[in-house]
Amino acid sequence: MFSIKLGLRNLIRQKRRNLITALVIAFAFFAYLCMDSMLEGILDMSFKNIIDFETGNIQVAHPAYWEERKELPLNNLIYLNQEVKESLESIDELSGISPELRFTATLNNGIDEIPVIGIGMDPELYKKVFITQDYLVTGNMFSMGEYQTIIGTNLARLMDLNINDNVTLLVRTKEETFNAIDVEIVGLFRTHNPMINEGTVFLPLDIAQRSLNVDDQVSLIALKIDKEKESKIITENLARTFKRKGLNLNVYSWQESVANLVVFSKYERAENLIILSIVLLIGMVGIINNIILSALERTEEIGMMKALGMKEIEIVLVFMVEAVGIGMMGGLLGCFLGVLGVGWMNKFGYDLSYIGDDMSTYGIPVLDKIYGVWNFSAFVFLFLLGVIVALLSSIVPAWWAARKDPVKAIYHR
Repeated sequence: MFSIKLGLRNLIRQKRRNLITALVIAFAFFAYLCMDSMLEGILDMSFKNIIDFETGNIQVAHPAYWEERKELPLNNLIYLNQEVKESLESIDELSGISPELRFTATLNNGIDEIPVIGIGMDPELYKKVFITQDYLVTGNMFSMGEYQTIIGTNLARLMDLNINDNVTLLVRTKEETFNAIDVEIVGLFRTHNPMINEGTVFLPLDIAQRSLNVDDQVSLIALKIDKEKESKIITENLARTFKRKGLNLNVYSWQESVANLVVFSKYERAENLIILSIVLLIGMVGIINNIILSALERTEEIGMMKALGMKEIEIVLVFMVEAVGIGMMGGLLGCFLGVLGVGWMNKFGYDLSYIGDDMSTYGIPVLDKIYGVWNFSAFVFLFLLGVIVALLSSIVPAWWAARKDPVKAIYHR
């Protein structure tokens, strides 16, 4: 008990140095918590944008098509017949079913042309799965059977297009012949997903099917569910239903659609560990330096304590209490600053215009702003880990101080 009281008293004796060490630890903690919040925010926004604008929660496709889906082939497509519809409608948790025909095309404005991705869809079904229509900045959604289209504002700006302009989509049909689809632009959208804004053209599903000579087939069926946590169960149930009915269809989660971004998230976790290691190293260096300086300044005091009968372990405990105290002060202050920083990012976000408007260059579908997320487990984990590291980093220098010969220590020999 005496060692603990003496260690706590020593915290006050060297107020300035202990405060500086605690501040260094605090700012290291603050930087880590803000970085962790921002990276988690990027991932959360990316995943949400992918689900809301690209994949839905689940996708149904022919396994051979799925393997080649990045090339947007027109073979191994799906007939959306009654048996397939009944299989999908048997899943109670589904809130939306959107068949899509995806294809490559060249957008021509009469002067210039640019490669784009075409998506044929039924607007009434599409809006039950995706939210693209909610981001129309001008004009309206097209109707089935009409030669109309909607495109992103970025693509329109690039091709010098506007509402009511006519454009031509040059496509290759299923028979490898060329066809031209003349459509009128009836709406412009600007979503939170820059990849959709810059290179995707939407048009009525029946017009796309007719122009590509694929009858009533679609590339895949996107599904929306009410609870993401039930995605795995629904996927397994639907796959069993298809297998039981002899339908050559597979069911895929949205994570399987964007495996590259999921891999990025694993790298992000690894990056967090590296940053955490640097933060803890800063704390260790500060604590070790503080303990060594304290031991050098109190050499005579250490010798006196040993001469009076204090054991080495008791002297070590004095320095360990001092180190833990500094670690706790730095941790608490760092967590307080972290609350302010993460709270600010959560409410106001970080404007991407400072680095170039969007992050699609890096393969991350996030536009305008990045918002932080609250990760309270990171606060608790970092504080506890900081205290433990402070404790462990004090042992060696404290033991070095405690092993001094009392006579030499008293006389500085």
